[in-house]
Amino acid sequence: MDDLRIEQRGAARWLILNRPEKRNPLSRNLLRALHGAVETAASYDDTRCLVLAGAGPVFCAGADLAEAVQADDPAILAADGELLSRLLQTIVESPKPVIARVQGAALAGGFGLAAAADVVVAASDARFALTEVRIGLVPAVIGPYVLRALGTRQAIPRMLLGSAFGAEEALRIGLAHRVVEPNALDAAVDAVVEDLSRGAPGALAAVKRFVGEVEGLDFDEAREVTVGLYAERRRSAEGQEGMRSFLEKRRPRWAPEA
Repeated sequence: MDDLRIEQRGAARWLILNRPEKRNPLSRNLLRALHGAVETAASYDDTRCLVLAGAGPVFCAGADLAEAVQADDPAILAADGELLSRLLQTIVESPKPVIARVQGAALAGGFGLAAAADVVVAASDARFALTEVRIGLVPAVIGPYVLRALGTRQAIPRMLLGSAFGAEEALRIGLAHRVVEPNALDAAVDAVVEDLSRGAPGALAAVKRFVGEVEGLDFDEAREVTVGLYAERRRSAEGQEGMRSFLEKRRPRWAPEA
């Protein structure tokens, strides 16, 4: 059985962590496969967004500790961290919006996947935790993405305490964006996919790129980026089509039928 199952479901490419009997751990094979799948999807015109999902009752319980405990070579351990880091960076930088579909639990590295995703849809009984300190580790590689998602004030106590919290708390602090009953999870993901499909593909990619470019800039530094993008999108083919479709009271060419 492959560690990663890939399914094209309409406009969405589903990347499904596929070791449910082990709670979908982030093995080396899975990290490589996920990284390749996210990277490759950027070139697929029929794919408007990606869905990260977990087979079985749990989204992802974190690292494959059976692999990690057997590795004592610093070079191997560093390479493992590099694999995870590159995956998270690729998710953030992907021109395709990435949705995390979270059920059961998103722990440690699984929490990191949710933090890196653009939209998180969670089942109401899902649990989230940064459990690393409880086994003598630190959420180091996922840390920048957790800080980006939650901010320092919310991230630090969760890194220190290691305790689990529920989906409603994840919604309150901004980790999750929609919380639904477990039996409505797929329908909620489909609704997000439909919403994203109404956005112009180039504009969606530009939003993701823009956020990365202006993070950390002051207003004066950001002005050059924002004014340039303002003009670029208005003269782009998508921008022209979108504005004309609005004035002509019709749907733009990229949007699905209502």
